[in-house]
Amino acid sequence: MAAMEIPAAPAESGDVGAVYAEYRELLLHVACRKFRIPEAEAENLMQEVFLAYLQNEGRVENAKSWLVAAMCNASRHYWRSTGRTDPLPDNIVEQSDPVSHGLADRFAVTLTLRKALRYLQPRCRETLYMHYYEGRSAVDIARDMDTTTRYSEKLIHNCLKRVREIYFSITSVRR
Repeated sequence: MAAMEIPAAPAESGDVGAVYAEYRELLLHVACRKFRIPEAEAENLMQEVFLAYLQNEGRVENAKSWLVAAMCNASRHYWRSTGRTDPLPDNIVEQSDPVSHGLADRFAVTLTLRKALRYLQPRCRETLYMHYYEGRSAVDIARDMDTTTRYSEKLIHNCLKRVREIYFSITSVRR
């Protein structure tokens, strides 16, 4: 009896057309569902992946794994190169900028803080500026003011306490 030959699966055979037919739906599913790429763009990516497969066919051991990995990489590259953009809603004219919500309140607080800081002694104002706006430590402030670290910590504390008192006196509701 002659030994029966088992035909090779399409993925392992040299027939690229059979490989294309076998994995086309899988690769489209990966691009469209997993990476949310539009179908027309996914077709283009799939063509590029199969072109790369043809160029590397001699070195590919597992066609399915290679093709899926290549499609994932091509899909990631697609989003990196085109960038994700969400379409604007139809009623964009009726909507306001979310950043502008509370803008008037923030502006009022900023103006009030500036006014409160103007009431402080220059040394207090300078200390708070160095600590909160420049982000400097009590040690740096002490070195700048030619004093001890403990005194600069006390100065920061007392000046902050004083500016709070001024701020609350400015913003308090008078009856």
